[in-house]
Amino acid sequence: MSKLIEAVRGGRTDDVVTIVNGMTAAERRGELPALRALRKEFRDAWVTPQLQAASPALLVACLGCQSGAAAVASWLTASGWERMWVAEKRFLPMLEERPAGWLAELAHRIADRRPSTDIRYHLLEAIVQAARCPMPVTDASVHAWIRNIYGNGWNTDVIAERLRQSPYLRPMVAGLFTAGGTGQALNSGHSNKDNPWLLALARLTAEGTLDRATMVDGCLGRLLRGGTAVDQRVFHRLLLDLDLSAEEHAGHTADWRALAADALQPVAVHAQSVLADLALAGALPTHDLADMTRAVLIRPEKNLVRAQLKLLDKAVTRDTATADALLPAAVHAFTHEDTEAQERALKLIERHGTHLTNAASREEILASAAPIALGLRTRVVEALGTGAEEALHAAGEDTLPPVPSPVALASPPASVAETAEETGALLASHGILPVADFERTLDGLVRWAHEDRAALLEALEPVAATRWWSRTCRRPLPDDSVPSAFAPSHVRFTPRLALDLVLAGLHQRITPGTAKAVLDGGGAHAGCLPDGPFRARFWEIAHRLLTDPQPFLLSTPSWDNGLLEPGELTDRLKTYQRLGAHVGACDFAQALLRVRTTDRAAAEAAAERAAVLGTPEGRRLADWLRTGGLTGTVLHRTVTDQTTPVVRSGEITALHMFPLAFRELGSPALGSHHRCWCAATAAVQQTHWPALLPEHPELIALRLIQHVLPCAQYPEKDPDVCSVLPLLAQSPGASGPATSLVVAGGLGVQRQEDGIAAVDALLLLAAQKKLDPGALATDLGALMLIGIVAPSRLAESLGTAASTGAYRTVWTVLRDALPPLLSKDLSPAESRGLGELLTVAAECAERTGAQGVIPGLDPIVDRRGSSRLVSQARRLRAALAGT
Repeated sequence: MSKLIEAVRGGRTDDVVTIVNGMTAAERRGELPALRALRKEFRDAWVTPQLQAASPALLVACLGCQSGAAAVASWLTASGWERMWVAEKRFLPMLEERPAGWLAELAHRIADRRPSTDIRYHLLEAIVQAARCPMPVTDASVHAWIRNIYGNGWNTDVIAERLRQSPYLRPMVAGLFTAGGTGQALNSGHSNKDNPWLLALARLTAEGTLDRATMVDGCLGRLLRGGTAVDQRVFHRLLLDLDLSAEEHAGHTADWRALAADALQPVAVHAQSVLADLALAGALPTHDLADMTRAVLIRPEKNLVRAQLKLLDKAVTRDTATADALLPAAVHAFTHEDTEAQERALKLIERHGTHLTNAASREEILASAAPIALGLRTRVVEALGTGAEEALHAAGEDTLPPVPSPVALASPPASVAETAEETGALLASHGILPVADFERTLDGLVRWAHEDRAALLEALEPVAATRWWSRTCRRPLPDDSVPSAFAPSHVRFTPRLALDLVLAGLHQRITPGTAKAVLDGGGAHAGCLPDGPFRARFWEIAHRLLTDPQPFLLSTPSWDNGLLEPGELTDRLKTYQRLGAHVGACDFAQALLRVRTTDRAAAEAAAERAAVLGTPEGRRLADWLRTGGLTGTVLHRTVTDQTTPVVRSGEITALHMFPLAFRELGSPALGSHHRCWCAATAAVQQTHWPALLPEHPELIALRLIQHVLPCAQYPEKDPDVCSVLPLLAQSPGASGPATSLVVAGGLGVQRQEDGIAAVDALLLLAAQKKLDPGALATDLGALMLIGIVAPSRLAESLGTAASTGAYRTVWTVLRDALPPLLSKDLSPAESRGLGELLTVAAECAERTGAQGVIPGLDPIVDRRGSSRLVSQARRLRAALAGT
């Protein structure tokens, strides 16, 4: 043990300083490994009086032996040092002997640490003063400065005095406005109104110690940056404590306008009041007031919107010449969700419409009023005096989203390198794998395994090394456990797992016997169809890679929606015949389920060519195309227990010749709200289901019912389960009762992302004329009655759909869905939700000019009070009555 280590262990700090000063640079470097080991020993041990005594000596020794500024900064800012103040008296003189440039670098390296690092500000300040360099202003140094000032008292007088004594006051105060998280640091333990830090800063600004313009600009700049609510509240409070004059308010008009448009509500309210004072005093240009109005009226806060409309009323009353600029801005409130704001904006137009002198202003108001409720449009026209016959028009068609066109799959990968690269990218990606990319890469693996297996395995080495089944991964699985990891029905058999299965087969981590046994058992299918066909297809691919590699897959679709062109499948069978290749049963079954049969001309032409091949598969394809495949499959909707909706399908005889896993698609099935506990319901898997039966989305929807409906009651069940619904809606096949029921359940799910997906499906079905509003309304009414779909969540989903411009579609659904619920004896929670649903219905009825009577609405209208349920029922009845 060296003398230095012995002195450190003994806690003799003075001896450590003497020993280090007498050592050469090389001798100091030679002691560093032992010092690091001693530091680790101290950190791993419990704190004892002996270690506490030795800690300052160890720190002094470490700092004295280090030559680089970076290493010294790391030691100084490390955690766990005991009795730091004892060490400082010894090592500060040692540091001050270093060159000024070295000390400046040390100061910057300390200041550049993370803000959470326990930087001792007084130590940083001493180093900066010794280096005679500017104080580095960083997040860490500013937070250390705040802690240093706070550590000397919480009283405003004490903090103010400490701030005056701070030699770097102005740069550190400027750092308060730029460093992250300073609002939280300044707010520690205090409410905003009596925060001693803020009061002290305001006091120093008032007395001239701090520059007032810098403080005002800093507060406004920090508020304009946004950030956490705590940050916003703290700097807003500081701005209020600075007590700006009218001249200072007028000098920051652009800042106030930006804050009124985007800031946190309390800050926006303050900015709005400042601008209101300026506007009424004639200090705010009219065009600025109009721009501010447009920004404020699209905010959701009712108090801001109503206050802005009140300000406009005062401004136009004070100077009627401003009507042409201000009234067109007021119509932005017509589309606000607050009906009171809509009414106030309309009254503003009625009160001041006669002051309009510019025809362009009238046209802008009329154009803005076009999408609003019919009754409101009539009042706008009457207020402007243009004549109803000139500007009033009936409600137009819904604005529905364009339906994405199917995209043809690109050619398979052109080389083994490209195949390996795309396989690795799919396995490493997060989220849902697109069907097109997945199928193209899968086909590439099969093709190159047949063409050049050795080259493909070499290219796949980096990919295989990272997979859990590989022998070269960090924790390889035993050989006998790899197959079982793919087979159990409780495993979520996702597309990524399917790729892993194919790769494991390619690398012979699965035996042919195991793959054959799984296939003979129906693909080790889960009880949750169509998981069985999905699994069986990939077990067959893995088995063929082990025994008889296929030249390519017959079932690779032609389009990203899963459709396979009949002529293309015929050409593939012809190539198989020429090569003498054996057709896989599951591969061919999947190809038949994907082949397009609805284009009768193409189907007949392909059938003739397939029959000429003379092979069993050619004859089966010809018969399949001529008979229309699964055409004629019918699903029926029934009701059990008077309320529970159920969709049933009969047995599909066309699937009797298919492999076992596929035959179960044709077994009688029932879709209801009964909860499915199968774990094979991952959303990343379900999004590939529509591509299995692209012309028969009803069979997929039937199996999805038991997954989607439970999500309306159990939010933890299958996150993102509804992400498949837009894909289902885009399927080229016809929709029916199963699709209606699954979309109805999706509109009532609790997770917002799932609800939006269901809304997208609803709009896509409507855009393709595939939506049956009556069936959807019946299902929604039944699901609300049995408590699966809550009216409040349905109101949120349908409100979202209506806001896209689909008012007529939403109204046709609600018109028939409301009566069963209106006649029910509702609980208080259901009443609140029904009030929200009636709000959406009233909005749609007003915008479409719908008329008629809703059964069960009158008893609610006749109730006393002004609850949301009663007020919105009255609004809906008035809209339907044309009043």
